[in-house]
Amino acid sequence: MPISSPGLGSGLDVTSIVSQLMEVERQPLVRLDGQEALVQAEISAYGNLKGGLSSMQSSLTKLQDALTFQSTTAASSDSAVLDVSSDTDAVTSSYSVTVNRLAQQHKLGSSEFASTASFGGSAGDVLTLIVGAKSFTLDLSSAKTLSEIQEAINVDGNQTGLTAGLITGDSGNQTLVLTSGDTGYDKRVQLSFGGMLDANTFNFSMLNRDADNQLLATENELDASLSIDGVAITRGSNKITDAVEGLTFTLNQVGQASASVTRDSDTAVSAVEEFIATHNALKEQISSLSGAGLSGGILRSIDSLMRGALNSALSGLGEYSYISELGVTSDSETGKLQLDSELFVAALEENPNSVIGFFSNEDNGFSYRLDAQLEGFLQSGGTLDSIIASANSRVDGIERSREALQRRMATVEQRYLRQFGALDTLLASLSTTSEYLTTQLDAISKISLRNDN
Repeated sequence: MPISSPGLGSGLDVTSIVSQLMEVERQPLVRLDGQEALVQAEISAYGNLKGGLSSMQSSLTKLQDALTFQSTTAASSDSAVLDVSSDTDAVTSSYSVTVNRLAQQHKLGSSEFASTASFGGSAGDVLTLIVGAKSFTLDLSSAKTLSEIQEAINVDGNQTGLTAGLITGDSGNQTLVLTSGDTGYDKRVQLSFGGMLDANTFNFSMLNRDADNQLLATENELDASLSIDGVAITRGSNKITDAVEGLTFTLNQVGQASASVTRDSDTAVSAVEEFIATHNALKEQISSLSGAGLSGGILRSIDSLMRGALNSALSGLGEYSYISELGVTSDSETGKLQLDSELFVAALEENPNSVIGFFSNEDNGFSYRLDAQLEGFLQSGGTLDSIIASANSRVDGIERSREALQRRMATVEQRYLRQFGALDTLLASLSTTSEYLTTQLDAISKISLRNDN
């Protein structure tokens, strides 16, 4: 590299000269930076590959779960009358449901009293509210109005779930209303009195009415009443989970509706499609990494693993030995998978246990076998972790080499500065001597010319 400077002697541009020399010295550092960039790109690529494998492994979780293939869906012919839902215990069937009566929260209303009327005031006067196994006792030894009684009932310390309301009619008189927090006969409101108080003190009566707006005849009618295929059922809740195994009926109003249960293949189809999507994404990733120059050995191993999983026969699991028999096939050119959902659904409907066994058998099922193979690459300290650790060691080695070079260059730069500083001093000295000699020679020349004349 040519060295440029503005002049010689004391005008020597030492800083510029040393800077240009150091650019040459830094070339090994530039090469190290390039090497590190390549290794870092390799680490990133292996990290992305690990992410792709992890996504595929995660997709196997649903396929390992037998419930994925046992989903059902339930429907009501009239959701205004009832809603119905199902779980995996439900069997495909249909039911005729007649809702005769909805379960209600028990309500009791007192007689009407003036807002100034007070109750109690004698020692031992108490009103005890009972709902199920819980009770709350109100001390009325100091007389209270209905408004004060309402306030005393609606406190956090009342754990019965019961609430008190107050209705003021056109006459200005008030009615105290007690409402249970839950539906049904077993959660009805019961009262007991102490001291001078008795049932006649407030004269509570039931306020609940049926669908025809008629007062309920008995507290037993607080329970829901329905029939399923003619079988009479009475429950304390409008959400009934124990009448038909696997089904939940939610009663909305009196009426008749049919409930149907069918197998829901959508959950299983979605799970298989998710696996296919992660497989195809990994295939694209492998192709891309191969083109980027990543080590072919690991890529070939993964590709071989996937092809082996798809093409290996599984035995002893039922009617199916190959995943292609369930509609999952690969494109001959790209190797990507596609799903014939009609073939898959047909297999699921005709031989559900065989489909479940093929995917979910813990000993030899497709999902468990592939999961175990992927784990060899993904586990802590596994194949990919070892490769990434080796690459990180190379980065550490490059960093050590860089630090050593930087220390050497600092020494070289100081040496250059000393050498060219000394040269600058020397040139300055020579320049001064040259100027002195030139002056002396000029003087001698002038003397000689005078003598000649």
